[in-house]
Amino acid sequence: MLVDTLDKLHEVIPDLLACMDPCVDTETTGLDAFGRPGRDRDRVIGISVDTGAEAYYLPFRHEQGTNLPEGLLGPDGFLGRYLSDEHRTYLGFNYGFDLHMLAAEGIAIPTKFEDAMLALHLVNENEPSFKLKEVCDRYGIGDGSLQESVLEEKVYSECQRLGMECSRSGRAEHNTKSRMCVLPPSDVEPYACDDVRLTRQLMGYLREALRAQGLEEIFRQACYYDYVVVQMEQRGMHVDRPMLERYRAEAEGNAARAVEALHEAAGFDLNPNSPKRVCEFLGTTSSAAAVLQDLIDAGGEGAERARLVQEARGWLSVDSRYYTPYLEQADEDDVLHCNLNLIGTYTGRLSCSHPNLQAVAKATEVFKVKDVFTARPGMVMIQADYKQAEMRLVTHYTQDPTMRKLIEDGADLHSATAELLGIPRNAAKRLNFSVIYGIGARKLADNLKEPVEQARDYLERYHALYPGFRRLMSQCEEFAKQYGYVEMWTGRIRHFNVPEADPHKAMSNLIQGGVAEIVRVAISRLYPAIRDLGGHLLMQVHDSVIFEVPEGALDVALPTIKLIMEDFEFVPAVGVDIEYGRSWGTFHDWDGGPTWLDEDEEGAAEAREGI
Repeated sequence: MLVDTLDKLHEVIPDLLACMDPCVDTETTGLDAFGRPGRDRDRVIGISVDTGAEAYYLPFRHEQGTNLPEGLLGPDGFLGRYLSDEHRTYLGFNYGFDLHMLAAEGIAIPTKFEDAMLALHLVNENEPSFKLKEVCDRYGIGDGSLQESVLEEKVYSECQRLGMECSRSGRAEHNTKSRMCVLPPSDVEPYACDDVRLTRQLMGYLREALRAQGLEEIFRQACYYDYVVVQMEQRGMHVDRPMLERYRAEAEGNAARAVEALHEAAGFDLNPNSPKRVCEFLGTTSSAAAVLQDLIDAGGEGAERARLVQEARGWLSVDSRYYTPYLEQADEDDVLHCNLNLIGTYTGRLSCSHPNLQAVAKATEVFKVKDVFTARPGMVMIQADYKQAEMRLVTHYTQDPTMRKLIEDGADLHSATAELLGIPRNAAKRLNFSVIYGIGARKLADNLKEPVEQARDYLERYHALYPGFRRLMSQCEEFAKQYGYVEMWTGRIRHFNVPEADPHKAMSNLIQGGVAEIVRVAISRLYPAIRDLGGHLLMQVHDSVIFEVPEGALDVALPTIKLIMEDFEFVPAVGVDIEYGRSWGTFHDWDGGPTWLDEDEEGAAEAREGI
């Protein structure tokens, strides 16, 4: 039903107010809720709400037809209050996006919502697609009336008539999804209302599936975690724009000089990112980074050529992957708001995009990428990182006596394994993870650049040293074969479509998924504690969490974070390393004692000695 006048709105208000679990979806001018210099943020053009009795479309910014007053969307307007009511539970599909668009209108983010996309991922993370229409078609939900193509064709035709740029697909700024505002609300209403109707029906099916798998409480926890993740995305990571601009200029200059030196050595204009031409230049069959490093390590003429390629690639990459995208994507407050995707991995770990801040290069003397991420005025950044979490969780499950004693004695497991087996630390580290991830001798040999026989010997000696690993692996494989899933310590399930084909993945998913659950639970516990200190959670980077707290709260925040993140009943216990500082690239280790905030490392050392 189209609700495009105040009179119609007054008629439907009783139905809206009577519904305690409205299903909500936004139609927008695009995907950017934050904006950036030179480009305004995208806006809500309409909101659809399904009450169970009826579905309504409320238009606000269509360029044709009648719209409701925009003031209804504000924090004090009827829709603003209705969509942030803490007494209601909101339903949606990929609802985090809608929350960001509503927050951009000044509407507070409610704590209680259920995301059907998240429920679907819990029920079956192996879905071939997480698009609403395709999911509903697969499960026989609805009558197939959600005809996106019909709406998109109307948008495209109208844009052609108006002489406006428009594309039928893709993430382009002017695709048909972002151009729906050119149509009158009456053209959009059927699609928008079907969207929320189908979502409500799908959620009904998924509730039953969650109940059947014993995942109702896991889903409730996951929705709260989603709420915290939305808050992290809202806060974002602050960058020092002048530093970024300076680093970019330096990178561009260094890249130009490195490429020119490469051209001189090659005798022609060699593109360092052309595998074919680089192989011709080096006399190799591969131009991969590992091959370049091998040539450099070997010395000789090949080493110098490889070094030139490596240097040119490095400077070009750091500019194109980091400095320039950060400058383009930071908003007017110099904040990067990345997308943290809860369904991006099978194991439950967050993935990150636009930009991917989980892949930020390590700070080095050459590429100081992390330096550009700075605390806001009056704030301090903190990073808390779980120590060898996968190995500790494996030990908890196996109770392998040797590994348990090493952990409890505070040993570095990779170094200890290397010493016990008489192999390099790098090989021991790869060996530890190879066992967890189910990598066989041939793949391990490739990783180590060793003969297969040598890798096989490493594995046999490893299992003799830590016999609990092999027992756990066998137990996981047998369970996966019989039941088609493995169960994490929280009760979350990792499903296998064809358990017979992938039994070796069972332990890997048990451990990786288990660590992901540790981080999820910890973040959910940390959020209210850090909020009460006036701080914010900023990012999850694999097994670590980044925070921002007021300077005056630092000495309280650090032990609080450590206490909460280590409060799990595992044997051996999980451990956390904590760092803090003014920027991500200049962190100081926290040893449990008093803190200091000197930017200069020499000054920090002097402070340390004086304590």
